[in-house]
Amino acid sequence: MKFDFIYLDRVDSTNAYAQRLLKESLAGEGTIIRAGEGTVVRAADQASGRGQGENSWHSQAGMNLTFSLILEPLFIPPEKLFSLNKAVALAVLNTVRNALPGDLPASIKWPNDIYAADHKIAGILIEHTLIGSSVKNSIIGIGININQLEFPASLPNPVSLKQLTGNDYDIREMLDKVCRNLENEYSRLRNHEFQSIDADYNSKLYGSGRDLEFTTGGSSFTGRIQGVDDIGRLCVLTADGGLKMFNHGEIWINEKLLKKSL
Repeated sequence: MKFDFIYLDRVDSTNAYAQRLLKESLAGEGTIIRAGEGTVVRAADQASGRGQGENSWHSQAGMNLTFSLILEPLFIPPEKLFSLNKAVALAVLNTVRNALPGDLPASIKWPNDIYAADHKIAGILIEHTLIGSSVKNSIIGIGININQLEFPASLPNPVSLKQLTGNDYDIREMLDKVCRNLENEYSRLRNHEFQSIDADYNSKLYGSGRDLEFTTGGSSFTGRIQGVDDIGRLCVLTADGGLKMFNHGEIWINEKLLKKSL
């Protein structure tokens, strides 16, 4: 894949800017910008960075990596679309893992967060444009906490690479590394290696293989994560041997209990 990079000092959000690129050519300093697969929009600062649902994404200007990538995954069958989420999460996870010492754990917190040492270090927001049931294009928004040392107290559990290691990181270099990892995972998708991607994703899920306490519908139960299915539902084996599937927003892990057990 050929990457075309657009660098911005400040924008509302890189995903929103990428959406506008897809709708109309944007003129900047005498140059007409047209977007296609491989277009990367990176911003040093986002005024309205976004996360999953109604969540916002906080990032201190110039301290972290925030960017969006435009893809055209027309080759993915509609019933396998969540495989794109899995592939992107694996690419970001591999980037974070390679930047950390081997004794610091990192994993994928379903559906699209990356955790390191039990704290959120990266988030992913994927937005699709559909034609019928098929994808016309996808905008992959990624935020990785790199050099920021202080976060608002309102955020539940953020962490940065620098907080974990004490090292400064070159943000442009980190962008190059995550793009290479994205390219590798995207190639696996093109080759329809869905089963292999599923196995990798499920093996790297946060809390996997442990008895956990979950909350859903106002009540709690004990279960064990079995993986994530093709449409993105979390599969949980309950204490009575039943297998239940949950969409995002329908179930929560009691993380206080989880951290005590890790």
